[in-house]
Amino acid sequence: RITSPVAHHKSHWTGGEITVRCLQIIQETHDVKTFRFVAEPELLFDFKPGQFVTLKLPITDAKGRPILRSYSISSSPSRPHTLDITVKRVGSAGEGLPPGVVSNWLHDALEVGATLTLQGPYGDFNVIDHPADKLLLISAGSGITPMMSISQWLSDRAATTDITFIHAARTPADIIFHQRLALLAAQHPHFKLALTLTRNAPAQPWSG
Repeated sequence: RITSPVAHHKSHWTGGEITVRCLQIIQETHDVKTFRFVAEPELLFDFKPGQFVTLKLPITDAKGRPILRSYSISSSPSRPHTLDITVKRVGSAGEGLPPGVVSNWLHDALEVGATLTLQGPYGDFNVIDHPADKLLLISAGSGITPMMSISQWLSDRAATTDITFIHAARTPADIIFHQRLALLAAQHPHFKLALTLTRNAPAQPWSG
């Protein structure tokens, strides 16, 4: 029996601290994963594209305090049943320097079904408070995440906003959301995509 999706009213999360459960983990590149969450109890996520949330992790710092980390939301509020963060594993920046504590914990320890505490949404960088007929989105590496949220939201709304999206990555294999970006560019005439690389990758063909 198929029921109407409007038959089940759900409350909206517009701010504050909630519990979220990891629903899915998506391997975006060799060192980047997207963690998809649902709220418990179930809520619809309401935020402004470009904003971020803060996670309270079940790990502590040297003084025994819970560690908090903020991540831009990479999903769109036009798809409110889930909320995504996309995290790059952070290695050691040099001899004697530790790798990223939280990014490595998320990559190595967070499993589907686990719950975390989430706070937010936060941030003035968003496309709602700063509307424009033309947008130039520039990102590099994992800085793509708020830009993806903005682009997906505008796409889902069939907005006529003229978007130029410039993204830099190390190699073709390091382009986060590569297929999704290509699909947006193919489907929407107002979306212009430009990708650029910072390293030579002779084994990987590249025409960008």
